[in-house]
Amino acid sequence: MRDLSDLVGLVNKSKLKSSSAFKLIIEPGSKMEFLFEAIADKRVQSDDDAKALLEAQGDDPSKLSGLKNKLKDRLLDCVFLLDFKESSYSNRQKAFFECYKKWSAAMTLLIRNVKSTGIDLLERLFRHSARFEFTELCLDILRVLKLQYSTVNGDAKAYDWAKTEYQKYEKIWVMESKAEEYYSELMLQFTNSKSTKTDLKETAEKYYAELKPFMDECGSFKLHLFGRMIHLLVHNIVNDYVEVAKLCEEAIAFFDKKDYDSGLPLQVFYYNLIVCYLQLKEFEKGQEIITRCEEFFEKGTFNWFKLQELFFLLSMHTGHYSAAYQTFDRVTTYPRFEDKEVQIVEMWRIFEAYLYYLIKVEKIPANEVLPRHAKLKMQKVLNDLVVFVKDKRGMNISILIVEILYTIAEKDYETAIERIDGFEKYCSRYLKDPDTFRSNNFIRMLLQIPLANFHKEAVSRKTEKYHKLLIGKPLEAANQAHEIEIVPYEALWSITMDLLDNKIYKRKKQ
Repeated sequence: MRDLSDLVGLVNKSKLKSSSAFKLIIEPGSKMEFLFEAIADKRVQSDDDAKALLEAQGDDPSKLSGLKNKLKDRLLDCVFLLDFKESSYSNRQKAFFECYKKWSAAMTLLIRNVKSTGIDLLERLFRHSARFEFTELCLDILRVLKLQYSTVNGDAKAYDWAKTEYQKYEKIWVMESKAEEYYSELMLQFTNSKSTKTDLKETAEKYYAELKPFMDECGSFKLHLFGRMIHLLVHNIVNDYVEVAKLCEEAIAFFDKKDYDSGLPLQVFYYNLIVCYLQLKEFEKGQEIITRCEEFFEKGTFNWFKLQELFFLLSMHTGHYSAAYQTFDRVTTYPRFEDKEVQIVEMWRIFEAYLYYLIKVEKIPANEVLPRHAKLKMQKVLNDLVVFVKDKRGMNISILIVEILYTIAEKDYETAIERIDGFEKYCSRYLKDPDTFRSNNFIRMLLQIPLANFHKEAVSRKTEKYHKLLIGKPLEAANQAHEIEIVPYEALWSITMDLLDNKIYKRKKQ
């Protein structure tokens, strides 16, 4: 049902839905229209919903599969009729859709032996595609033109031109493909894990060194997008935010010089620039860039969700907890949020756990908490996590920490002790490397709390050494993924110490 729902959503928000052409594709009053409208209105979100609805209408629910397939085929027929000229698309995106529509039209003409019109369309299409640097499409066009010039026109001059252009674009395509492949191989290691991977730095440097000579002589859109992202990764892996910020600014300047709207690259490099400002504590600059970036990120897209993550973290790191809470509510109430990529959903669930903690310790005023969040269910939120609990040197650290902090906030010291007991082994197994230095020290501080019987002054004495190590390695200097500290450890420790008093709590005998 997911793929059908996506198609319905795409068509439903387009101008096609209100046009007369739509009635020719999906007959008014038909079962297909009935199912389309039910999905569009969110009355149907699963096969079970659809079967129940059909049964209520007196139709045979066993025929749902055939009805779904038929509707899907009809909606796929609509794709080339969709209007992609909305203002939310960059002129390069609009050109991409338009060029591929014309490519299909030209090939149809040639197959139907309307040769002169087809060739003329391809020649004009090549100029348009070349301007927007659609390398693969340029190659396809030139390949067909070579054949047509040799077998239809017998035009040696035109053939030589097409052959020369083809060889030029073939070289560009080879390097673009290599850059894309290298970038994909590197990013595959980060999709489900936020832990630092310093061992990839050498590989990234090797890939970039191979690409750079061709980048110096060729300004290809795709080559520079992936090549510059690999260069960024070389420094991102070791959290060299000063150099990353410089490279982002250079990349933004490069793509701004294109004679079309670059769109995606600007999203990518502005996003990384915001991360740098977050880590370098340039909060005002970060907020300014986020506001400016809203125009580049279509609402509801993967990149829009990632931008909201940054705004959330920026708010949390500046102590603007209420603003973070408002961002969380806006994102998680976005239509069909639960159907988004699991990494997105789980990240916001972890954020939710920290917000629940901040509500518990009254850092977010009770009068700002919405009714649906009034009853805290910390464990239910964390129990739903599947991917990031396996990320032992990454986001699982954040999960374990908030669990312990919440039990301390509730003064459920027995549960806190039980959870802390397993941390000693966790530290020795997963938090030995330099990139987990801050997490290691913070967890060592948590380990001292039950040893000091939850007595505030005793905890302060026992944690003094680790606290100095923590503040001696500030977040912006730590070789650690920026997402792990949802609230900086210094702030979490301050809150924790405020919750303790000078009463002694001794563990119950087992």
